[in-house]
Amino acid sequence: MIDFYPIEAQGSIKRILAMDWERLIPGHPGVGGRLGTKKDAQDQLELLQYASDTVQGPAREGKCWDTVEKETKLPKYENWPGYESGLPLVLRRYCGLWGRGT
Repeated sequence: MIDFYPIEAQGSIKRILAMDWERLIPGHPGVGGRLGTKKDAQDQLELLQYASDTVQGPAREGKCWDTVEKETKLPKYENWPGYESGLPLVLRRYCGLWGRGT
């Protein structure tokens, strides 16, 4: 299910980071209902940018969907909560973006 616009999401996070705020109240709170910080938003942006960069080449080579989703890992983020279950969804969204020749 491609229900996410990666480029627009990155732009939204950049605009959020430019605002004056101290706590982020996310739609999906962190572990224990923890509120977010600017560092959390910056980390999320960096994850999306890294995933995009990682998937772009293989997607343009026609290696989406199965190959990218099964073989691509982002080890820098493997300790994040939900990494194992969420990674294929993130990769799929960038396959949807880059795999269509954007």
